[in-house]
Amino acid sequence: MKEKIKIIMDCDTGSDDAIAIMMAILSEKIDLIGICTVAGNKALNYTTENTLAVVEALNSDVKVYAGCPESMVTKLLPTRRGSYSGFTGVKDEGDKEPEITYHHDHLPLPSPTRKAEKQNAVCWLIETLLTTEEKITMVVTGPMTNLAMALRIEPKIAENIKEIVFMGGGFKVFNATRCSEFNIWADPEAAQIVLTSGIKCTMVPLDATHKANFDYQDCKRLRAMNHFVTDAVALMIEQRIEAYDAYQPQAVLGSAPIHDALVVGYILQPKVLEEIKFMRVDVDFSGGMADGQTICDTRAYPDDERNCYVALGANNDLFHQQVFSLLEKVN
Repeated sequence: MKEKIKIIMDCDTGSDDAIAIMMAILSEKIDLIGICTVAGNKALNYTTENTLAVVEALNSDVKVYAGCPESMVTKLLPTRRGSYSGFTGVKDEGDKEPEITYHHDHLPLPSPTRKAEKQNAVCWLIETLLTTEEKITMVVTGPMTNLAMALRIEPKIAENIKEIVFMGGGFKVFNATRCSEFNIWADPEAAQIVLTSGIKCTMVPLDATHKANFDYQDCKRLRAMNHFVTDAVALMIEQRIEAYDAYQPQAVLGSAPIHDALVVGYILQPKVLEEIKFMRVDVDFSGGMADGQTICDTRAYPDDERNCYVALGANNDLFHQQVFSLLEKVN
């Protein structure tokens, strides 16, 4: 059997991260070394608990490390973004969770009994990446705070990272603001640190993820598997469809992207991503109208060296095959 792909996942676990984690755990091609959690879709306590719930539901022994509860610097200046949370179309209800939302506080899975490891995710990343005998692929599906902090503390870890594949950014499609995607917008300074680290980066932006949507028929197929995990996945997708229909209607109404799962799909089979362009990508963190934008330089002669492979399309049929073939293994 071909040697497994060693990965570390760094997630802000909501519904799409959860499905991505499931794919990584269930795949025989992946050696999931550990999972780091970060604040993003929800506060750190929720993203960590949700991650633990996924791991426990699949009876996996992969360890979970809680990371940064805040972005690096964006919240230091209170006026930078006011009270805006970055969730397109969702009004700030204070402590009350909106009925229609992309990510609920808790996943529809049993509450986990296990706890996160005592070591902080950033410290664990540094220790693991310094001592590994084989290069590791970083799969980042939330804000890049943990990885950026690790790179700032110990730049030598870059030598042992084979590639950084991240869900984030937008070329022509955005959601947090008129020109930014949420994961990057949530911590743009961190994203810029990662993109300028010299490590090979592959960006899976909204332009690609919006071309690999699931619909209600897919949810019926998941429920037909008759397992509490696939029932939970079906419910998560149904909740996502409801939110997208309300706030970000897709080209086909009644469908929604499962953004983060597409990143794991790429790890398993690179051709699931299409129209991959090698570009210069930087992140705006000026605090102005373009705060959090991924600036993609498509010119033949960019001002700075190209640093990121950007996927603009996806193979929807292949992605569906990947998700279903892996989730069938929980039965």
